[in-house]
Amino acid sequence: MDTTIKVTSIHLIFGIIAAFLSYVFTVGLLGFKNHVFSGILPFIILYFVGQLSQRRYGDEINGFSQWLWDGIAPFLLIWIVAFILIYNYI
Repeated sequence: MDTTIKVTSIHLIFGIIAAFLSYVFTVGLLGFKNHVFSGILPFIILYFVGQLSQRRYGDEINGFSQWLWDGIAPFLLIWIVAFILIYNYI
């Protein structure tokens, strides 16, 4: 499987997880609401997923542009879309 597909898939999966966790902290399913943390949490997750991908596929990916379009953009896009869908329909 191509490295681009692997990195993008990892970021998409964690983007959906980040959207659900943002929803949990926005609505207050744990007993408290924290809108600031729910907005910062996806960027923390993105950083650690980027470090994981760098460790696994860093030799095969070169340049910030490839990281931007293979990891950061898909993560942020799926996070915001999944968060809006979860927030509106649950």
